[in-house]
Amino acid sequence: MKNSKISIFLLSVIFSILIAQNQTLEIKKVSPRTSISVVKRVEQEYYLLTKNTPVELTVSGPTVLRIYSRLLWHQDMVSPQPYKIIVKQNEQDKVLSFETEESKSAFSANKETYGKWRSFYLDIPTGVNNYTLTLLQAKSETVAVRFNFEKPKEYKKHSPYQSYRELQFVEKEKVTTYYELKPDQPVKIKVEGPVTVKATGRLNYDYTLEGKQNFTISATVQGKKWQEKIFSVTKSQTGIYKNAPELIPSIPGNLYLNVPPGNFIIDFNLKGDFS
Repeated sequence: MKNSKISIFLLSVIFSILIAQNQTLEIKKVSPRTSISVVKRVEQEYYLLTKNTPVELTVSGPTVLRIYSRLLWHQDMVSPQPYKIIVKQNEQDKVLSFETEESKSAFSANKETYGKWRSFYLDIPTGVNNYTLTLLQAKSETVAVRFNFEKPKEYKKHSPYQSYRELQFVEKEKVTTYYELKPDQPVKIKVEGPVTVKATGRLNYDYTLEGKQNFTISATVQGKKWQEKIFSVTKSQTGIYKNAPELIPSIPGNLYLNVPPGNFIIDFNLKGDFS
């Protein structure tokens, strides 16, 4: 892999409290169901969503509903796999696009394999609200969904304290700023703990680079390695760089750091054979 670079987007967490009151959810239409076993042998009940078997919900608000989804995985499928779900409320349709990979730990009671979970949130207004979920597109024609009253973590953008090339990543009309990370130029941030830092990295493909690629991001403080993670990625099918059309972003990979009390300068380094 030659002249490879990484774009990295840095976030710090603002902690929030979720108070759940008078929250009800009723599945109005009978839908096939299955139990999917995940890590630590936890079984979670999912509803099977297809083009012909939508899931209808009645939700009392105000609240926030998080919807988790897993794509039914077939042996002839390769990562990543896209799929689309339609969310209908009050005769208005919204199409949501996802991209997932095969999970090595999620399988149903009848040994069917599923993809890694992807989720989205619904802001439920005051009163009784009706929603319909329908599968629009998926190679396996089946997606499993489950529901949880859960607020999203509130993130605040945390910019590096030095200048780096910025890339504007666009997905679903949302623009996110990434900072270019080179093998010989770490991205540095200043943080005050205690806080959790989330770093999201995407490999920048050019039009000659194909297939699955690996890279490593290492987080260090004063030369001491805090954490290191190897990422294996493929090209994204759902996003582009607005200001760099010559580059193709990969699917994302996340690195989380639990920072203790105090002031720190964290270096994010790109490691690997990029000769």
